Amino acid sequence: MGSARHFTAAAIVVDDDHRVLLVRHNKIGMWIYPGGHLAEQEDPVEAAVREVREETGIDVRVVDRQPFVHPAARTIPSPFAILEIDMKTAALEVHHHVEMIYVCRPGEGLLRPQLSEVSACRWFSAAEVEQLDTPPELPALVAAAINWLGTRGQE
Repeated sequence: MGSARHFTAAAIVVDDDHRVLLVRHNKIGMWIYPGGHLAEQEDPVEAAVREVREETGIDVRVVDRQPFVHPAARTIPSPFAILEIDMKTAALEVHHHVEMIYVCRPGEGLLRPQLSEVSACRWFSAAEVEQLDTPPELPALVAAAINWLGTRGQE
């Protein structure tokens, strides 16, 4: 990976029916989970929550995986996964992302795509996700997130 790494945060948002919220990204030309680059002074959780709200109109709550908490330091919740991946745009430009992926539960908001970045946003079952045009790791990651949530009692 020769070019610069971009640190990003993303969210696999899972509803009570075990469906996942995906967006059809304009530049990438595929269905992906909401996410994007961290803004200055923003931690990865804040970035993931902001990106979901911006791209879909939905507020979310991160399902916390905090393995360690101490009163002398602020603990940022651990991501469900950290992936280093090559993101290819529709124009075949490659960006190297270090992506911190959080599992989230939906809150308030009306589903509406941010058309400047995404052409659509929709809820899909895990079976439907397997039939979509997505990055190769996405269906397995979504299935793992849904399974992990199930072992935690749906929080």
